[in-house]
Amino acid sequence: MSRRGNIARWCVRLLMLALAFFFAWGGPWPGWMEHLFPALSPFAAFASAVAHRGWYRAVYWLLPPLALLTLAVFRGRFFCRWVCPAGTLYAVASTFSLKKQVLRWRISPFLFWFTLAGALLGAPLFLFTDPLAAFNRSVVTLSGLRATVAMIPGVIVPLFMLLSLVQPMLWCSRFCPLGYTFDLVKLTPRPVSRRFHNDRRQIVAGLAAGLPLALLASSIPIHPGRKRTWPILPPGALNADDYAERCSRCYACVNACPSRVLNVRFSTNRSWAQFCQPELTPDSGVCDEYCNRCSLVCHTGAIQPVSEDEKRYRKIGTAVINKDACLAWSDEQYCMVCDEYCPYNAIHTDTGPTGFPRPVVLPDQCRGCGMCQHNCPAIRAGKAIIVEGLAEQREIPANDLYDI
Repeated sequence: MSRRGNIARWCVRLLMLALAFFFAWGGPWPGWMEHLFPALSPFAAFASAVAHRGWYRAVYWLLPPLALLTLAVFRGRFFCRWVCPAGTLYAVASTFSLKKQVLRWRISPFLFWFTLAGALLGAPLFLFTDPLAAFNRSVVTLSGLRATVAMIPGVIVPLFMLLSLVQPMLWCSRFCPLGYTFDLVKLTPRPVSRRFHNDRRQIVAGLAAGLPLALLASSIPIHPGRKRTWPILPPGALNADDYAERCSRCYACVNACPSRVLNVRFSTNRSWAQFCQPELTPDSGVCDEYCNRCSLVCHTGAIQPVSEDEKRYRKIGTAVINKDACLAWSDEQYCMVCDEYCPYNAIHTDTGPTGFPRPVVLPDQCRGCGMCQHNCPAIRAGKAIIVEGLAEQREIPANDLYDI
């Protein structure tokens, strides 16, 4: 490439990098722009479509990835060289590289076929290796806006920037499953049968290892001695297992949440497939009654879109009262804060034998929004009312018990 062409390419790359940073950071623009770059990945789109065992959740989610895939047929890794924000960061770091060849084997075919094998079982566990999701995750993690110590996948981009100081473009040349996707579809003089013959070891190894790994990750707990509990998932999420397996950990939903109730936790009473997934933490915020932003930014279908009205009838959890910690139940002090804050009238007053008011949760009316837990004043033995997650969310039909 000529000097002028190289300058033009770097200008475009830096512009795309700046846009990716601004969109991932969040701002006054429409919510769909916050996940614009993660949604471009053909690797994530293809694996998610296979995992859904049918057509993708919406045609418009497939159009940008298909356009990039079509471009790759004729131009190969054009996206990697001109647009990819993670690739730009690696290229910047590689300009100062020692140019050592530490790793000579390509890991990217194994990551691709691992993910595809898992997707065949509905569990594309390696979606988090997608570079666009990794970039978005790193911005959300390192920005400090929603960072927690549990966001371990957020260090992938900074780590490989450091490694690029030793071996240039290490991620792009050896690990990137998106780049391998572009290589697969690129037109070359070699016949397709010969290309797959050369890659047969990676294909066989990926399928052979990916299928059992997908099954084991969903069933093996992080801490075998802990009882497994269900997390509180964003409204519109698939069942707990499917959500964990199809989430790419791009954290666009975390960034989109205005109340900061959506965070990333490290819980030992989860399976390995649920590692570092976004969950609701009512102690840090509440799931607002009319907010559905998280359901509009998920590009893998782990969270299905719900309207504001559908969100109001969506049950994502159930509040449970710890009577030993409750001021009303244990000390007979007047405290009905949970009832005062509940937007769904899901707290019933039980007078008991002494006539003193005590809160009782009506499970069929509770949506699990976390308003009660977030505002509970009990501190002696922790919160007196805790929201527990569900294995699968459901709709609560309107009835005459309350006015909503």
